[in-house]
Amino acid sequence: MADGEMLARAAELTARTGRRAAATFGVGAPRGADDGAGPENGPPEAVEAAGLLRAELAAAFPDVAVCGGTVGARPDPAGPRWMIAPPPRTDDPARPLCLAYEDASGPSLGVVQLPLGGRTVAAGRGLGCRLLADGGTEPADCRPVRTGGRAELTGARALTDGPAGWPEPLLTAVHRRVALTASGGGALDVVTGRADAWLSIGPVTYGERAALTVVVAEAGGRITDLSGAPVLTGDGSVLVTNGPLHEGFLRLIAEAGGHEPKPVVDAPDPGWAAEGAALTEGLRALLGPLALRAEHIGSTSVPGMAAKPVFDLQVSVADLAEAAVAFDGPLAGAGFEPAPHLRDHVPAGRADAPERWAKRFWSRRGGPGPDVNLHVRRAGSPNERLALLFRDWFRAHPEAVPAYARFKRELAHRVPELGAYADVKDPVVDLVIEVAEPWAAATGWRP
Repeated sequence: MADGEMLARAAELTARTGRRAAATFGVGAPRGADDGAGPENGPPEAVEAAGLLRAELAAAFPDVAVCGGTVGARPDPAGPRWMIAPPPRTDDPARPLCLAYEDASGPSLGVVQLPLGGRTVAAGRGLGCRLLADGGTEPADCRPVRTGGRAELTGARALTDGPAGWPEPLLTAVHRRVALTASGGGALDVVTGRADAWLSIGPVTYGERAALTVVVAEAGGRITDLSGAPVLTGDGSVLVTNGPLHEGFLRLIAEAGGHEPKPVVDAPDPGWAAEGAALTEGLRALLGPLALRAEHIGSTSVPGMAAKPVFDLQVSVADLAEAAVAFDGPLAGAGFEPAPHLRDHVPAGRADAPERWAKRFWSRRGGPGPDVNLHVRRAGSPNERLALLFRDWFRAHPEAVPAYARFKRELAHRVPELGAYADVKDPVVDLVIEVAEPWAAATGWRP
């Protein structure tokens, strides 16, 4: 199928999915309206938008892997594949629905849809960028769009998805130079010429960044992370501009001291459990028999728990030094980088030697797939046990989940950066474990 035909089909499916999502929020098409969903899919409010889009893409393009949504295939990073960014949710209805197609050269098709605004932008490598007309489902039902030509930074109109995670010096510096407002239009307002820039501290999902690379380039704009690095391999932040203003924004950010992000805690996503299961299955296959077990741990593994949008995974091994040598190559091929975190926090009051809490740590940011923290720990070690006890105690006590989630949100709001967030959270985890230990003894729980 030609790229133009693929783009038309992708735009049709994404626009239709966006209308379903809008109906879920009580806007756009009325609830129960026939939008091609069919009775087998149930009413709109019972349908997870990205899951539907994933199923329709798989049916329309059976030879292409689909990643994202709730869970999908995990192909070789070279593709080809469809990438779906997280969809709007009832707690965050302004969130865009994004779809990207990647071939061996990277993203080549991108669609961004705003369900509440009813706007869809579709772009293809060398095909231009187009805004679909109201109610339209194909690029043919639309007009070409281009970014604006403003070249003066002072007074430019800049948008953000919210300054909650911004360091104060950066927020102050940007406010002094440009008209900064929070807006659900985001990057779509930039590529259609309604705004001059969009800034996000992030983390912006890989799927959204992949779609935006095509949309922004074909509309004549420029996209990087907030340090100026390529957005697909950057730190998860995003700067979209009309082009002429880009270097000015990068200088402004650098002069303000950079953009070390504050932690951002997301509302729980029902797709996290399936995504975590797929990630652990992939790790078992990747790492082979030295990986004695692989587990989804941390807040994303607890139903209903708010969390940073990063998956914590744990692999148990017999020997850390052997695993470090054997795992480094396969993990590098899957986008992971080693980090110098060789020991976990020892809970207060424990007389353990720090060596008992040793580990190896890799992280992945920017794809392929979701962002991941990978903790490799010795089987039978106290830190391996603590991670599993924390998870299983919360799973067995759902009534405790809202209180811990409220603590995390308040902490993320008050601390200046991620390091401080971890420093404050560790002692609270210690308190949770103090409560969990008697439960483990009474129930006979074992890792």
